[in-house]
Amino acid sequence: PPHTHSRTTPTLPRRPLPGRISMLSRRRPVAHSRPHDVSAAAAASSAGAAPSDASSSATASFSSSPPGAIIDMTEGAVSRVPSRAQAHSRAPGKEHAQRGLHSGKSDGDGDANEDASIWEDLPSIALLTFLYFLQGLPIGIAVALVGMLKESGASYYQMSEFLLCSWPFSLKILWAPVVDSIYLHRFGRRKTWLVPVQFGIGIGLFLAASRVQGWLDVLDVAKLTATMFCLYFLAATQDIVVDGWALTMLKKKGWASLCNSIGQSIGVLFASSGYYLLASYKVVDMPGFLKTCAVTYIIATTLVAVFVHENASRKLPSGRSLNRKKSKQPVTNPWRAYKAMWRVVRLPIVRQLLFVLVTWKFGFACTDAALFLKLQDKAFSKEKITFLRTLMSPVELTIPMLISTHITGKRPFDLAVWSYLPRLALGVVACGLIASAPPKEEVGLKFTCAAIAFMLVQTVLSTVMFTSQLSFFARVSDPSIGGSYMTLLNTFANLGYLWTTMFTTTLVDYFTIRSKSNPKEVQIDGIYSTCAVCVSVGLIWFLLMRGRIERMQKAPLSAWRVGANSVPKPFASL
Repeated sequence: PPHTHSRTTPTLPRRPLPGRISMLSRRRPVAHSRPHDVSAAAAASSAGAAPSDASSSATASFSSSPPGAIIDMTEGAVSRVPSRAQAHSRAPGKEHAQRGLHSGKSDGDGDANEDASIWEDLPSIALLTFLYFLQGLPIGIAVALVGMLKESGASYYQMSEFLLCSWPFSLKILWAPVVDSIYLHRFGRRKTWLVPVQFGIGIGLFLAASRVQGWLDVLDVAKLTATMFCLYFLAATQDIVVDGWALTMLKKKGWASLCNSIGQSIGVLFASSGYYLLASYKVVDMPGFLKTCAVTYIIATTLVAVFVHENASRKLPSGRSLNRKKSKQPVTNPWRAYKAMWRVVRLPIVRQLLFVLVTWKFGFACTDAALFLKLQDKAFSKEKITFLRTLMSPVELTIPMLISTHITGKRPFDLAVWSYLPRLALGVVACGLIASAPPKEEVGLKFTCAAIAFMLVQTVLSTVMFTSQLSFFARVSDPSIGGSYMTLLNTFANLGYLWTTMFTTTLVDYFTIRSKSNPKEVQIDGIYSTCAVCVSVGLIWFLLMRGRIERMQKAPLSAWRVGANSVPKPFASL
């Protein structure tokens, strides 16, 4: 009868079994199971049937069970019951979370699916590329205004004053934790900032359109700088938002850098070279171009606000959702991020690297800042200068791929060190190129080819140094705070470029000696003295700092890490 087999269990194989066997199958009476299963087992045993069939099926199930699985043998049937960790990872809502635009899925810890096809991410790629294109428009407008200021007769001191407008991109780390932490759940974590910021850019461009030509005519650089500074501030905030949205929108995170480089480059080229091309054919002037960009911003932002639905149900490594309905507190605390960054800055080796980043570009700052302005002043028009610089864009995209094998090792900064002295030597070549520049109406093919060759070598060296620098940043950054760590280092690198560019541009105007009778007549050009000062200081800097850079590269990665006890746990988990 069935009750006589109430405590019998199926025969287990005697060889070691991977995984854990549930003890519930030994403790729970079989009578609690379905009676017909027990009767079948009893009939098989009374008939003298060998247990080989059951054992073989159990063995096959055991051999295919993953480590950590609990094997349930209740009712004489072998089934795999996931462990607690596996059950937690497979729980509804945690195995697959919807990304932005309802495109793409990610696992519970937020890792992207690296095997995703580009066709699955195509709508998200198109949206991100367009958002980065909008971001590049204010930057390209500022580039166009630099050439227009030079054409209007602005001094180098005034143009260095105008460069202040680009500082928000170097200071965005100051408000990035706030943008990432405070948002409206119902509207969306990214759209909370994206929509008002882009509306602000559109309104700002529309208001500036009616005044910019008057400011250019009277060379009111202060108002131009203040206006573009506000637009740059909004564009930098938009950059924070779009960079964060790209992490949750795409299945494969590698597409984010592609969208950034392509979209922003097209935006800058359209607003600078594109405007010069349209203006040369008298299709549009600067006020009309600004109104066109403003209308584009307003229409695009309206479409994003209405038709793009942000889904922020992606889970963090700690298991928490980015948006929680029950809790009104933000997921991240910006003050924890600031404290963690302060601990990073206090590391001795990080302070040495920050000093290098702030000072190492002084040696070739004059060549980078004043060369093109001098060529525009003496030999080429602003349209031709812009065209020549556009020709260098393919080089900037090709060089990183060619040197990829040399910057993935333990010493990625070597290429930057090896390129330093050749880049200093370009300062001397730049002086010779400017001295031999003929008047604009006499510029021939020979001088144009020489200028293109110089720009080609300069682009190659600057791209090599920039790529090597970024690779070194990625190697030494603390993985627990990698994003903020990289932002910190990039911020100081941008600061090193901005202050040296502004200072050397001012020095050119300071060393220039003009005729007393005619202030527009230059007797001694200050760019030669400025280049001499920059090259001399750069050579001294290289001799003094090369040993420090060598020691930084030899330092173990633990020297760049913040102690586990010193990093707040919520911040470290992000």
